[in-house]
Amino acid sequence: MKTRTGSLRAVAVLLGFASVFSIPAHALTVKVLPYNVVQFGTGSGIQLGHSVIAGTNINKLTAGGSFLVSCDRKELGTIPGQRTLSSEVIAKYNQLYVTIPETVPSLRNLPGFLEFPRGQQSMCYYNWTAFAEEGTYTIGAPPLSITVGGAKFSDSGVVTFWMRKPGTADGEGDTCIP
Repeated sequence: MKTRTGSLRAVAVLLGFASVFSIPAHALTVKVLPYNVVQFGTGSGIQLGHSVIAGTNINKLTAGGSFLVSCDRKELGTIPGQRTLSSEVIAKYNQLYVTIPETVPSLRNLPGFLEFPRGQQSMCYYNWTAFAEEGTYTIGAPPLSITVGGAKFSDSGVVTFWMRKPGTADGEGDTCIP
């Protein structure tokens, strides 16, 4: 009987300690910074990307995201991409900086731009997603246990931009590039 009472006291002390020093559920902080996506010059290149900055008091953290570039005109293709990183630290604030793709801004070529008619333009979309998730820990023993951490974040958005192909000098376009 004393052993059972002692075990219950130990669990109660552990749970009391955990409640005093536990990490609040809102410990996860995330900021997403989409790059101002633009056509690079007058060719097929696009400068694109976004960054996810995540932080938590929990020692395990995963963050990342994806993107898909698409345009209104069918002859223009798509550009997909994604990136995820994880971080594990001990006894300090865990902050993770993830750029998607690896370098921001990144220069990517839009497929189908060569077949795109001269003097034309198309509205294009940089569709991005971002996420972050902190690790979880269970303190105590069932049925007297609590879970710490486990917060999740996700967001998405769209950056619109124009793709323009210069015209010709014969009056069929918007400039005099032959």
